[in-house]
Order: sequence, then structure tokens, then C-alpha cells
Amino acid sequence: MDARPYPGSGLSLSQLVFALNEELKRTAYSPHFTFDQVSQLDQDTSTALMTIREWRNSFVPINCVPWDILSLIPTHLISQEDRFRASFVCRHWRRCLLQRAELWSQFSLSKGEVYLKTLLERTKASAINVIVDRMDPVSTAILLPSHTKQIKCLDILPNDWEDIQRFSEAFSGPLPLLHTLTISTTEEQSPGDTNMMAPPSTPLFTNAVNLRAFRFSSKSEWSPSFSQFFFPNLVSFDLSAAPWDEFHALQLLDFLQASPMLRRVHMDIVAHISLKGIPQGRVVLLPNVEEFTLIVNDGRPGYRLAAHLSCPSSRYTSLVYKSEVEAVTPGEIFPASDSWNAIVRQYTRSLVEEVRLEIKPSITCKLVFRSLDAAVVELSFEVLDRSPVDIHDEVFKQATMAIRSHPQLANVKRLHICHSFPSVSPTNVSHIAGSAERFFQHVGPLDELTIHRCDLRPYLHSFLSLSEGCVEEPVVFPPIKELTVSHPLCRSDQQCVAAIVGLAKSHHAREIPFERVVICGETMPVGMEERLRPWVGSVEHRYDKLCKADND
Repeated sequence: MDARPYPGSGLSLSQLVFALNEELKRTAYSPHFTFDQVSQLDQDTSTALMTIREWRNSFVPINCVPWDILSLIPTHLISQEDRFRASFVCRHWRRCLLQRAELWSQFSLSKGEVYLKTLLERTKASAINVIVDRMDPVSTAILLPSHTKQIKCLDILPNDWEDIQRFSEAFSGPLPLLHTLTISTTEEQSPGDTNMMAPPSTPLFTNAVNLRAFRFSSKSEWSPSFSQFFFPNLVSFDLSAAPWDEFHALQLLDFLQASPMLRRVHMDIVAHISLKGIPQGRVVLLPNVEEFTLIVNDGRPGYRLAAHLSCPSSRYTSLVYKSEVEAVTPGEIFPASDSWNAIVRQYTRSLVEEVRLEIKPSITCKLVFRSLDAAVVELSFEVLDRSPVDIHDEVFKQATMAIRSHPQLANVKRLHICHSFPSVSPTNVSHIAGSAERFFQHVGPLDELTIHRCDLRPYLHSFLSLSEGCVEEPVVFPPIKELTVSHPLCRSDQQCVAAIVGLAKSHHAREIPFERVVICGETMPVGMEERLRPWVGSVEHRYDKLCKADND
């Protein structure tokens, strides 16, 4: 409020308002006032009313919230348009929100110069995130040279390599704060487009010396080229590539070798992987990587690519092979022995103590190896075409082969199997039982074996009364301290009860009895505990919600 003396000084605010109203009524339609004077009076009165209303709004509970908390509300709004709307709720909100520079840090060059200048004014000297579309004119980007030092994240949606080069030149100023660079192609292109296929000969974004995260997503099927990028301080690298032609891994290895500070690597490559030009014994060491993921649709070459990398400090390594049903080739679902041995040696530091095998009816298989230092190596196989083609026998065979060929398998103490078979014929039961028998021959004494949600026939077939009347040699389990069995064991399935009791008796006869047998399910099958007690150390029942859901 103006500090100068004014007529009526000393009166209360309510008295002033009353006096103003009386004076207006007294002088209304006075010939001494002109139109302009009355208009000015109307404007002054409106200004006073705005001040009073703003004062009144300050008593609303939301406006009693401290500014630093109120200004956090728009941070939960995803779009910049919603944040603009929030700034027009009232004058109190507007003053508060305009003071928080990071609310306006998301820049899209496609919005035009006025929009860009407005946000630059609001962000002051704070860090900014810039989105550049292939249709954005370089002239708009030229507005940013004096602000390149503020850019923290840069997201480019190019149409071809020429677009990337144009915007690399437009952002040629210092980029000391640039933390994340994302290059994403979205439009499908013709393989004959030479502009699309030919990367520039000069390095790109060389001024991003402190870049920490680099994401390259090529959905337009033009091949990424990494010889143009050099980020020595890179910590995180994400690649998603689906080129028309071969994916040449040599440039990728060179790029990774030039990024020794990497801690996280995630690569999804949908293409035939070419290892041309890579010496057979070349291994790129990534000493600081803690999380490594490689997803491919080209099995053996993908595993060989992984074998050319070494991540000895990795806490989690995931190798995923995705394939169409008709493209599945026996022997290629999991790594060949040479690649597998190299991967084990180059991605783990200690012996394996736990193995998990999970196979789902949708034909997905996951192998998890956990080391003493809690490092994990995970192999996954996924069939993309869900047509009813039964390859479970082959998947199980190769999965057990991969487990038993693990060079550190002798130290395994905990083995968990979850094999949700589809409808399995007696013949297939015999085949799977053969794989299981060869598998258990390579597993040493176990502290714990869990068979969860499995068809028990391949494991207990010799203890079951098969309808064909055929009795085969039993699958010989290694010495086991604790056996845990769950679904599809049901209280009404007395054959399964008899088979598990028979297994316990056989181990007792071999003088390696189970110290404990745990039955997971909604309830313990009738009579099972009494029948098991003579042959095992103890019997325990655990309630299992998954079993109840499956039975329902």
C-alpha cells in the first residue's frame, strides 16, 4: 500500500470503504466529473477490489500452506500445459509458482519463440531440459546458445543422421551440465534412403564432456553408428536398435571400451548380429558395470557378443533370447559351452550357491544363478509367437544342460524348480524324466530343493502307478536336507502322496534321509504327515496362496 499520506488517514479500513461508498453516492452524476475521470476511478476501484479479494483468498486453507510446499504441487503434473494452467488459479499461486524455476525447465522447441523466451525468463539460471523434434527449425535452437550451459537433458527426435548433425552444430556451445542425451527415431524409413544410412564423418556432441546417461533408440530401422560418439564419463547406456541390415557389433565394442566409467548397460538388439572384424579373443573390460542386460533375437551371435564383454563387478547380468516359434533351433536356446564358460568367468567373481529354473506354459524360460556375493546371472528365453507348438521338452532339456554345464555348479546348495508343463503325455514324461535324471547326476548335495507348481510325474514317475503299467528306474535325487513341494499336489491326489512317501523311503534306504519335508498348499493332504514321519526328520506344512488360487 502507498506509504504517502492520503485523505482520511487514521480511519479504519471499513470506515474508509464506507466513506468511499457514501462519497460515490453523493457525487454520482455530478457534472464536474468527465468520462475519463470516472473511468480512472473505476480502474482504481477495481485494483482495490483485487487487493481485497487476494487478501481474502489468503485465508483459504490451501493458500495457508507455506510457499515451498505449495510450489511442489505442480511437480506432480506431467505436462507443461497443466503447469501453465496451475499458474492461473489465482495471483497467490501465480506469484508462488513463478518463483520456482525448475517447474518451467522443460523446453520443447516446437512451441515457438514466444514460448521459449517466456520459459527462459522464468528459469533464470536454473538447469533446463530441451526436446528437439526433427521438424523444429534450427533457427529456434539458435535462441539457446547463451543458455547451453544450463542444459541438463537433451532429447532429440531426428529423422536421419543429418538431423542429428544439424542439432549437434546448433548446440555447439559449452554443455557442462548436460547429464542425459536421448536420441530417438520414430518414423519408419526406406532402406534405400542413403541420407538415413550414412552417418556424419565428424564426432557429435563433443562438448558434452560430463555426460552421464546416453540413450539411443532406433525404431526407424536405420542402423546406429557409435563411432561418432565419445563420452568418457558415461555412467549409463541404453540401446534399442532394429536396423534393416545386420547390426555390426564392432563399433559397439569400441564405444563401450571408450566408456570405462559405465555402471549400467541395457541393450535390446532386434537384428542379425554381425561379429565381423572382432578378433576371437577380444574381451572388452567394463570394470565398473553393476547391471548388464542384453536382449537379442539372434541367439548364438548374441551370446557370443556377451562373451566379448567382461563385467566382473556386475551385481545383475541378464541375457535374454527372444524368438519366433518357427525360428527356434535346437541347441541355440541357451549359450554354447564356450560362450557360457566365458560368460560365467567374465560376469561373476565367486561360486554359485543358488540356481532357479522357471518354465511357463507360454514358453518362457528363466535360469537364475546366484553367487555367494549375491551377484546374479540370469538367462531368459522367450517365444514371441504364442501358437500352440510344444517345445517344452527341448526347452527343459537345454535348460538343464545349461545348469549342469555351469563350471561352478558343484558349490550349489539351493535349487528351485518351477516348471508349469502344459498337458504332458506319458511319452513326454519319460523324455523329461531322462533330462531330469541327467541333471540331478551333476548336482551335489543340496541344503534345499524346491519343486514348485510342477507336474511331479517326470520327477516321481517310478513311484507312481502309471496307467500303462510301465515301471522305470527312478530319478535319483542327490542328498537333500530340505525338500519343499507345492502345487499341483492336492489333498485328493493320493497318488502324489504315495509317490512323495516312496521318494522319502528311498532316500532313507540310501541312508541320506531328508532332514525336513515341507508341503506347501492350502492344507496338508490327508494322512501325508503320518506316512512321512518314519522316513524323514520332520514334516512341515506352509500355507501357499498361489496353490489356493490355482486350485480355485
